Amino acid sequence: MEWAWTALAHHLPSDPAVWDPSGVEAAVARHQSDLVLVPEQPAPDTAWRAAAFLHTLAVCPALASPMNEFYAAAATRSYLRVAGARNLPSPEDLGDLVEAAKLGHADIAAVAEQLRARIQAPERDPDPGEGIRK
Repeated sequence: MEWAWTALAHHLPSDPAVWDPSGVEAAVARHQSDLVLVPEQPAPDTAWRAAAFLHTLAVCPALASPMNEFYAAAATRSYLRVAGARNLPSPEDLGDLVEAAKLGHADIAAVAEQLRARIQAPERDPDPGEGIRK
């Protein structure tokens, strides 16, 4: 729980009003569950856990703010980073997943499948000119 509230404060420093803290609590509890696992994935299944977090925040908005979707995407990306995912989904990809979950177009399994494809994709070779100032 502390991590979820810290992520909220970090990503939304304007201190939005939380009108339903049970949404954040549900997202944390759901992501910690190992009861539903994809058989070929080792426990813990990082993609499933991230999907549970994202999906719950998308369908159970906690904030009295239009920033719920942003929080769901940003906190999920932070979770994936902390969990050791080498390839992080782009903020745009996560925003699309949040929107799909919110509208009922993607359940947790679909979100997990999309996240798994992104975090397990082969790493791209860095552009040799990347990071060079001109």
